[in-house]
Formats: sequence, structure tokens, C-alpha cells
Amino acid sequence: MDRREFIKMCGLLGISVPLTSCKSDSGSNSTPSNSSGSVLIIGAGAAGLAAGYLLNQNGISFQILEASSTYGGRMKRTTTFADFPIPLGAEWLHASENELTKVLKASSWENSIELQGYKSQDRVGYFENGTLNLSPIFDAFGSDFEDKKFINCTWFDFFEEYVAPSIQSQITFNTQVVSIDYTGDKVIVTDHNGSLYEADKVIVTVPLKILQNEVISFSPSLPYSKLNAIQKAPIWGGIKVFIRFAERFYPTYLTFPDSETSAGQRAYFDAAHGQDTSFNVLGLFAVGQQARQYQLVSQEAQLEYILNELNQVFDGKASQNYINHVVQNWDDEPYIHSAYLADIAPSSISSALSSTIDHKLYFAGDSYTQEEDWGAVHNATQSARRVVEEILKP
Repeated sequence: MDRREFIKMCGLLGISVPLTSCKSDSGSNSTPSNSSGSVLIIGAGAAGLAAGYLLNQNGISFQILEASSTYGGRMKRTTTFADFPIPLGAEWLHASENELTKVLKASSWENSIELQGYKSQDRVGYFENGTLNLSPIFDAFGSDFEDKKFINCTWFDFFEEYVAPSIQSQITFNTQVVSIDYTGDKVIVTDHNGSLYEADKVIVTVPLKILQNEVISFSPSLPYSKLNAIQKAPIWGGIKVFIRFAERFYPTYLTFPDSETSAGQRAYFDAAHGQDTSFNVLGLFAVGQQARQYQLVSQEAQLEYILNELNQVFDGKASQNYINHVVQNWDDEPYIHSAYLADIAPSSISSALSSTIDHKLYFAGDSYTQEEDWGAVHNATQSARRVVEEILKP
């Protein structure tokens, strides 16, 4: 299925890993590079971590400045809600199985991470005008639907185990960048405390919404083409909600007439799919306009709204079986404030966003992709790889 179809986009962020393995035997071995100079990376999400990992592999001096107190960005997860980790951001895996091999420069893996795809007996519900219709998942989403989920781990766990250890000492947390001056030979970065950082090159990996909100000032001003792309970029907000029930009364997916529109997307899904658990956890994913109905209400009204919506579909079983829930409103997440670049954005915007400035200022992340695909972890890591390769060129 095309990425512009809804279920592909449910992944928020996600990429595929080899089914037989997930541990690199290459460790943090680095290959000396002919390139000289230092690099500052702004942001420790998927792109920032991948860029740091690849620079480290090539013996390049670097430092990562992260505004929050932890790394991972929109790969955030919680381990306290169920007996398996809940991915509050990245969840489904639907890109090439070669992506992690490319990120880690690993040719072999140990079988330490399990993936679970969907099976023909899984059902998709479609609710309209008071009627719920169930279809086999491959009839609903197409025979080429190959998305998979991590079992007992998440995207965050993968980066935590295989990417972060070799570079974590180079991450400076609680450091919000407020200005970048690339006037001279060196790039000068200033944080919110007034501390200065100097490097030969800077890789900006912050969420696009941060640039759109002008949280970071640039001197000289960014070129018109990039500024125009930043300001015109349609960015979807997003929310994920996970609800624990006493019993499972729902299909693998639940969709509606507005599950995929030009304004946004939404669906419910079995968050415990494939997990070795007795927990019944239903997830809600919504972005764009479809997310607003869940975001623009109080916490109490939000839960009531969701339960009432599910009660209409399942004859009151949601309220009868409700235990607890957890909410991740990405619009309210500090230093992020959004989900991702909207599906409806023209590809020219992503290309303009990713352009390099004066061989000193680089942009990497799920929005800065130079291609007609964005919004996922594999897009972020691919862009990081592209930028590092550009930096390494003589």
C-alpha cells in the first residue's frame, strides 16, 4: 500500500528490521575519515542519534545538543501501563528490511528482537451509520499489507540498546538551542542559558514545527526558498491514546468514514497484537483535523468522548470493561508540538527543507527527506545517512 494510505501512516514513525536478527556485531568500531572538523547535532531523536552514530563510525568529532532530559523524541514509550512496552510514538514497521543494517553498518545480527506481522484471520472493522462491518485484514488493506510490530520492545528500545550506548557520552541534555550563527568560518550555536558552542558544521534535526514557530533564529537568515517551505509546510498535530479493558471485544483495527481524508486520519487498533500478554489494550491513533476532537476537551471529557464513541460501536462494552488509559498528545509535548509533515504536503517542500546551506548547515529528520516520502523513522535515518555522506565528501 502507498504511504499516503492511512494504515501505513498509522506508524507515525516506524521502519522495518531484519526478521531473523537485531543485534550488530560491529559494535562502535569506527573507520577514520579523511574529513576534518567538528559537527554539532541539534536534537537527539531518530535522525540526531543516527547521525551521531554514523559520525562516530567514521571517526568524526561531534556533540549532540538535546532540549529535553532524554533522547528518542517521537519514539517515546512507556513501560508502566502494561506488561509490555507501549510505543507512544513510533509503532509499526513498514519500510525496507535493510534500513537498520544501513544505519548500524552491520552485516550480521543476533536474533534478539521478535517481530509480528498480521494474519489472514485478523479483522478490520468499519463503522458507519450505526453498522459495524468486519473484513479480513488483507481484503481491507490489500494483499501487500506487510506492517509488523515489535514484540515486547519498541523503536525506542532498539535505539537505546544498539545506537545510544556508543554515543550517549556525547549528548548534552536540557540544552535548548535558540540561535545558530553561520556567518563566519565556524558555526556558533547559542543555547537558552547563553552558553556558546562552536563547530565546523551543524546538523539541524529538530521537528519541523520548531522551525515553523521560529524557536531557533538563524544568522544570516535562512534562504527564501527554505523559509518559504518552512512557513508553508502543512504540519499535522497528533494524539495517541491507549485504553486497557477487562476483555477484548474489538477487532484488530476499527475504522470510520473519516479514517483517511486530506485533513487527517484516525483509527483504533489492537495495541496488544502479537504480544505475549493477558492485557487487553486498544490504541487510538489520530492526526490532523481528526485529532482535534480528542485534543480540544478536558481529560475527563476526553475519556468520556472516547468511551461513548466505542460504546456506540460495541453496545456499551467499552464502559463496562474500562480499567485505565494513557494519553500522549504530541501537540503538547515540549520541544516537539506536532506529529509530522502532513501527507498532503507537496514533495517540493520536503526537498526544499532538506537543502544544505553553505556546506555548513545541514538538515536531517523525518520531514527533511529530499523524496516523496516522509514522517517515519526510516525517513529520518535515511536523511541522517544522506547528510553524513555529504559531510564526509572531500
